[in-house]
Amino acid sequence: PGENGGPRGDLLVVVEVSRHPIFQRQDYDIFSTAPVSYATAVLGGDIRISTVDGDIIYNVKPGTQTDTKVRLREKGVPSLRNKNVRGDHYVTLVVQVPTNLNAEQKDLLRKFDDAMTGNNSSDSNDSEKEKGRKKFWK
Repeated sequence: PGENGGPRGDLLVVVEVSRHPIFQRQDYDIFSTAPVSYATAVLGGDIRISTVDGDIIYNVKPGTQTDTKVRLREKGVPSLRNKNVRGDHYVTLVVQVPTNLNAEQKDLLRKFDDAMTGNNSSDSNDSEKEKGRKKFWK
């Protein structure tokens, strides 16, 4: 019998899934982003990536660019109908460019840039340009 002796009826259950602060879901696949330090993006190294099963260590290849997409196979949502089927987790790597550099760090970064582009130090290069201008106008 139903409630208060009435006839039996259907039970309707409504489930609402709220947004997750890190993960987005599409069918059985999960999507997220992971920060990568500038040095790790350039040199390569390990980063920690959060998945629905917990954190994993992922090895970033040297020279990785921002918005690089990584596929973590079978780290997505498991299927309710088939325990052997599971979605993938797609991670977008976001290179974190440093913003608050001190004078020494800026100088080292300029020297690094000069070494990569084949230029001399920007300070000595500027003074050589000034000397050239003075000679031209004499």
